[in-house]
Amino acid sequence: MRQRLTAWIVFLGLTVTLAGCGTVAGVTGMGWMTASHNSIDYNDSSWCVPRKLKKVLNRVASRYGKVTVSSTKRWWLENWWKGGARDSYHLNCRAVDFSVRGNPSSVIAFLKSQPEVGGYKHYSSGHYHIDTGPRRTW
Repeated sequence: MRQRLTAWIVFLGLTVTLAGCGTVAGVTGMGWMTASHNSIDYNDSSWCVPRKLKKVLNRVASRYGKVTVSSTKRWWLENWWKGGARDSYHLNCRAVDFSVRGNPSSVIAFLKSQPEVGGYKHYSSGHYHIDTGPRRTW
């Protein structure tokens, strides 16, 4: 009985934690978490994107077209599950992962030219990462 209760509590905790993520496989998030503005679609929490990264996303959308934001705020469990760094900028609402059509070399050059962008990367999955940390790529 005690094991079942413990398992149930863990399950409920994970459910509550993951319900707000919207980026975990199989979890689509809540309806209030999806917003569109200036050809930017948020499939994760838009409230967590710093103003200076929102400006960059708007510039990317103006230049390349529709931007789809897939990851902003990550809770520690989601970050661990995705293999994120222990001190990931996603944990503190200082990073965004997104996708956009366009030549990856051109998009990366554009992101690199933005003074608000610290870290930037293009993943083989097609997503881009930008954050407000120090200037770097990995």
